[in-house]
Amino acid sequence: MKEFIKNQLQKRKPFVIYSGVGIFIALLNIVLLWLFIDILLMPTIIASTIIVGGLFLFKFYLYKKTGFTQ
Repeated sequence: MKEFIKNQLQKRKPFVIYSGVGIFIALLNIVLLWLFIDILLMPTIIASTIIVGGLFLFKFYLYKKTGFTQ
């Protein structure tokens, strides 16, 4: 059974990477927006612009680092 799961994960490696990075970025987006807006009392439009733009670049970096994009 372990061999089967390992084989299936290996076959679907791009999907696993894409999903993992997507989930991580979504959670990071929520935490950073909460931090910037509620804790640091930054205006919403400014905080969301900075965070969404920064996470867009960070996601691209993660895809390059994990080998998802060539």
